[in-house]
Amino acid sequence: MSAEPNSAHSREGGNPGTKDWVPASAGTSGQEQPFAADLSAIRRLAGLLPGAWPVAVNVARVAASIRPNRFVIEGGDDTSITMPRTAFQVVYPDATLMIDAGLDRETHDSFSAPDRREPYFPEAFARLRKALDAARMIVLTHFHADHVAGVTRAPNFDELARKTFVSVETARCLLNTPHRPHLAMSAEQINRFVIFDYGDYYPIAPGIVLIKAAGHSSDHQMVYIALQSGREILHSVDVGWALANIAQVKGKAAPWVKEDKGAVLGQLRWLNNTLRNERNISLLVTHDDALIEAAITSGMIGGELK
Repeated sequence: MSAEPNSAHSREGGNPGTKDWVPASAGTSGQEQPFAADLSAIRRLAGLLPGAWPVAVNVARVAASIRPNRFVIEGGDDTSITMPRTAFQVVYPDATLMIDAGLDRETHDSFSAPDRREPYFPEAFARLRKALDAARMIVLTHFHADHVAGVTRAPNFDELARKTFVSVETARCLLNTPHRPHLAMSAEQINRFVIFDYGDYYPIAPGIVLIKAAGHSSDHQMVYIALQSGREILHSVDVGWALANIAQVKGKAAPWVKEDKGAVLGQLRWLNNTLRNERNISLLVTHDDALIEAAITSGMIGGELK
């Protein structure tokens, strides 16, 4: 995380083990687009579907990219940041649900040069593959390779696809604009998924609501999870790459990232307000290794898949 801003107040509680700072007035650039997800509506929808709510959330870290902080957040320095490639498992009393699917080694390696390979953890991916096989449902948050390749490249793709839920927009992206050339799919393959469409929110399973949040990509979604314990988890996915993006309301600065910056800024501000005002909600961020490690240490999430 970059240096603490001069005008800030510390926040205690919420995300455990993480010292984050929320500026009194965070500067932005570009045309920020307001984002105003209704938490009361989302909470109501979490209880709409019959069935027990989840009891736990676990994480798999199957690979990592090492990036200078100046790419992760506007105004960052050259400090190296470890950005894990993750998937999350939601545990019910009688089943599991996977949020995203990680990626195979070939797909991970396609993002780096042969002489500069980045960390990959084959044992973790093997455990993730078993978890995907055992899951009752798989939900893909958006079409980017590190979120989908664990399904789309799986040897048992047909088996996984029939229980994998993708939005209409994700299906379009997978067909028309694959994230990597080798991830191109046919319409026949994509039609094997469970494809759905919705307005702003979608209760995908008991206690879990998808939140439409286009910006990082046209199909990007966040995920709200209500646990039986009463704890609420908001998975911001890739709105920011680190909690610092949310805490400082500053976007990514990687030149290769093509996203709607105005939409992302609006989402970052909404997440910032949630971080400050919703004491019962803990945030997850896909690529924030320090945040994930702190969440595991505190017991908020588990570090091993079931």
